Amino acid sequence: MCSAAQNILMSVAAAWGAISSLQAAPLAPGDGPREIGRTTEKEVTVVLSSSFGSVYISRGEPEKILIADGVHRRQDDPGIKLEYSIRNRIGYMDLALGEESEGHERKKGAFLVKDFKGGKWYLRYSPAIPISFDVELGVGNGDFDLTGLKVKDFNLSTGASDVTLAFDEPNKATIDNLNIESGVSKFNGRNLGNANFKRFRFQGGVGTYTLDFSGQLNREVDVDVEVGLGAVTIIVPENVGAKIYYEESWVSRIDCDRDFQSAQENQYITDNFQTASGRMNLRIQAGLGSVKVRRR
Repeated sequence: MCSAAQNILMSVAAAWGAISSLQAAPLAPGDGPREIGRTTEKEVTVVLSSSFGSVYISRGEPEKILIADGVHRRQDDPGIKLEYSIRNRIGYMDLALGEESEGHERKKGAFLVKDFKGGKWYLRYSPAIPISFDVELGVGNGDFDLTGLKVKDFNLSTGASDVTLAFDEPNKATIDNLNIESGVSKFNGRNLGNANFKRFRFQGGVGTYTLDFSGQLNREVDVDVEVGLGAVTIIVPENVGAKIYYEESWVSRIDCDRDFQSAQENQYITDNFQTASGRMNLRIQAGLGSVKVRRR
């Protein structure tokens, strides 16, 4: 048998093994993790929704698209539905924490795994291929440590949640738009300068938010921050040049470190904005909220 035919058979066998393992009995306390093996995918798109519970995302193994594990808190904890398909060498993954909505139709060529039980979910993704995330959290916690992953796109919407997002190493892919909407919640972004984004948008409602842009920022980027009744702290590294556009009013004011000098009305700029290799154009809007911009 030629080597090409052998490779095809091995890929089919690996895919069938992953599907078979995921269609096994529901995950119970003490069960091992479930896996989706990597086959022909050149990238993966993940749509994740969680009505309540705790979700942890981190780096996994290169040859495993996903390693999923769950921990019970109560016997009546809702399950996860996981649907996965590959089309044109792109993997499409839909995960829903909670009951499947009525009238749900499975995509052609996909397989569905349901009734995974767990109050806490640990999802580990392959660092070998680009991944796009579209995440919606309701009530609960989210810990997204994207260190070591190739993140191509990231969109996050949260309700009453406590969320941490971290890039502790430079992202090996480029994110055109990194979007975060945070409601009645607490959000902590760590080393966001490593995310390798072109545009960053944050919208906060009522809560406490920290946006730390430490890391390796070597291009000029646009950052839009809008906050309602919340309090946001923005950390800009000292080696990054920054220009702030902010319109003060009698109900909102901005508190900047001394490095930011008033250039003209509603504009503040650092001395190194023209000379720094990394530059940020910060556009900030605040209702009744408070804004602090700090250097570190």
